[in-house]
Amino acid sequence: MDESGCSYGLPSKPRTVVAVKNESHVLVVGIDGVRYDSLMSATTPALDQIARNGFLLPVRVHRKNATISGPVWATVATGVYADRHKVTGNSDHPPELAAYQDFTAVLRAARPESRTMIAASWFPVAAPTACGPLFSSRGWVPEDDPEEANDAGSWVSADDSVADYAAGRLEREDLAASFVYFGEADVEAHNNGTGTGYLSAIQRCDSRLKSLLEAIESRPRRGDEHWTVIVVTDHGHVDAGGHGGETDAERTAWIAACGESVPLDVMAVDHADIFSQVLATFGVAAGDTDGLDFGARRDLQEQPATTTVLR
Repeated sequence: MDESGCSYGLPSKPRTVVAVKNESHVLVVGIDGVRYDSLMSATTPALDQIARNGFLLPVRVHRKNATISGPVWATVATGVYADRHKVTGNSDHPPELAAYQDFTAVLRAARPESRTMIAASWFPVAAPTACGPLFSSRGWVPEDDPEEANDAGSWVSADDSVADYAAGRLEREDLAASFVYFGEADVEAHNNGTGTGYLSAIQRCDSRLKSLLEAIESRPRRGDEHWTVIVVTDHGHVDAGGHGGETDAERTAWIAACGESVPLDVMAVDHADIFSQVLATFGVAAGDTDGLDFGARRDLQEQPATTTVLR
């Protein structure tokens, strides 16, 4: 994290607002496989601005989820852990997942006028392949699957395509809730470990986040809109690259958020809470989930014991 300033027009102070507003919008950005301590060493002005205007908290990947992308992104999408959605890896799509709609689908069911967007460079997030679609609504993926080559260039190109697509829609369309996913940093760690190349990949993901925030600020009625932005990673990595184990480096993730629906006193968060928080922004009940609205969680038992809270 870098404490340099930036000019995005995010709310200067988070507020406790849960009432339905026609102007409410939520953007959730998933950045795969970003280790918490590596994030602290990277220069990330866009994420820093979100942290200053809201919070950035370490998150202990819940014991019911493996430190693998499929289970955790399924929890972000549905608000329940792997003992319920049954996504236990990246390969297989369990039939049980069909019982749990993603937060954009639940929002549209409750508010049919709401428009939503999902865009991802890792195809299983939004397309029917491997363990996917993890988001039941499905969504946009690049023309070329970066996993086929699985090299740096393929993932940079795919993430850039996702950023361009999502930024264009965020600027032009009246999207109530959106989920945008970037995968470059995770693949860099797998291929080359968590060294300088990994930090560079994290910083490129932050630049993509910046493009999304700038698109929001360019909206013609931005002054009349209330935006909440949530950024989340799914797991960390061991030094040499890789995850799926129980080390602190693998099990420590993080969530950052700011905006009109984010309370001042958020002390602890969980991946499952994102589902509840998105819906609470629009006054929609989350139903029987494992998550809580931001600010409702007070039990720090699942939080890493040696990490710090940034505000």
